[in-house]
Amino acid sequence: MFLVFSLISIANLVSPDAFFGDSISFNGGKTIGGEITEIVSAPKAVLKENLVSQSVSTVLAFEISAGPDIGLEGAFYEDRYPLITGNDSILQNQNPTTTVLPDPKPVTPVKPALPYYAAGPYLDGYFISPTTGYNRGVLHAYNAVDISMGDLCVNENIPVYATASGVISAAYTTENINRYAAGGYGNNITILHPNGVATRYAHLKSVLVTVGQYVNQGSIIAYMGGYPYQPGSGNSTGCHLHYEVRGAKNPLIRY
Repeated sequence: MFLVFSLISIANLVSPDAFFGDSISFNGGKTIGGEITEIVSAPKAVLKENLVSQSVSTVLAFEISAGPDIGLEGAFYEDRYPLITGNDSILQNQNPTTTVLPDPKPVTPVKPALPYYAAGPYLDGYFISPTTGYNRGVLHAYNAVDISMGDLCVNENIPVYATASGVISAAYTTENINRYAAGGYGNNITILHPNGVATRYAHLKSVLVTVGQYVNQGSIIAYMGGYPYQPGSGNSTGCHLHYEVRGAKNPLIRY
């Protein structure tokens, strides 16, 4: 008996499967002894890499067999990559759309509204030019423009004219060289015209009329001044005439 068990042990160490297969027919198909009823060999060890490879192969085989029988290299592009085109694309830029925008409308520059003191009727042809020189044409208070002559007023008498007939309602003169003399106007004259409109002439070197005097259009009423730190120049930085209109639009305003 000891010999039999020794042979079984040796055979199991050499090849358990072979011994188990042969043991079925050993001794006429009968079990050896009454104690050994079954001989089971241990399962073969499966490497982790082989197990993962077998799982992936199984999944791929299932996906390919479940889908249509299409050769990927021979199929249409849309069949191989269905997400590239179609209305249900995942990425926004896979179906670019072109939106035609209307041409922009030309923008018309809006001219700023004139201040309240520039309001009034436009009296076309009612006024003449009050003096000679460069009309800057820039509107400033009070509905006025500046007509400049550089520094010529220092040595020359540049005449100032009544732009329309009327009565001298104010004539102010001063020897003050302060820039704020007479509210910054310095030497100045105001003429009241028959239609109720008044005109003012400021920064004068000399005043040639008196209050209450009637003057005709074109009459010389003063000489241009405004040279800094001269008596009666007022708030001025150079020879010029400050000409303003009250009660109508100033025809000399350009800006």
